[in-house]
Amino acid sequence: MKSIATTLLIALYLVGCSTTNSMLHLTPDYSALPVTELEQMAASVETIVAAGEADFTLEDSGSITIDTVQLKQAIRNRVIRHELLSELLDTGFATEKENGLIAIERSSAYKKARSSRQRDRDALLVMSENENRWTIYEGLIEINEWAPRGLSAVQETFFKARVPLMAAGQRHDSVI
Repeated sequence: MKSIATTLLIALYLVGCSTTNSMLHLTPDYSALPVTELEQMAASVETIVAAGEADFTLEDSGSITIDTVQLKQAIRNRVIRHELLSELLDTGFATEKENGLIAIERSSAYKKARSSRQRDRDALLVMSENENRWTIYEGLIEINEWAPRGLSAVQETFFKARVPLMAAGQRHDSVI
């Protein structure tokens, strides 16, 4: 009974997040962002995560501030969970989305292939990863005092930096 309640709570949370996240992804507006510096910063962050560098150094770059406790902790959390997330992406039941987040592809094949316990773990993994990504995206907007309309551009920039680092066969939206 406790397992069913936990599963229902996780499902409700994911449905709510899914709806909110898709509404927040607007056409990217790069006009107020230092695009080249942002692309370099995103590439650095995603390389650190993919390489599993838990003891990394990341400094502010040009006009971009990223050297904060909050952002470094979010990156460190992503580094620690990267191997598990990569294993989930290898199953084909999760996709790297253009909005910079991970989504679990719900299907009958997924239900048959994964136990209830595994699906709960997958949901927690995806929620935690997406939460840290939001911390980075929104943190960059806030700390650097960029216009909120640049959020979708930040998300897309990180997505574009992450895709080339993904293992062959892992699913992702097409790169623009």
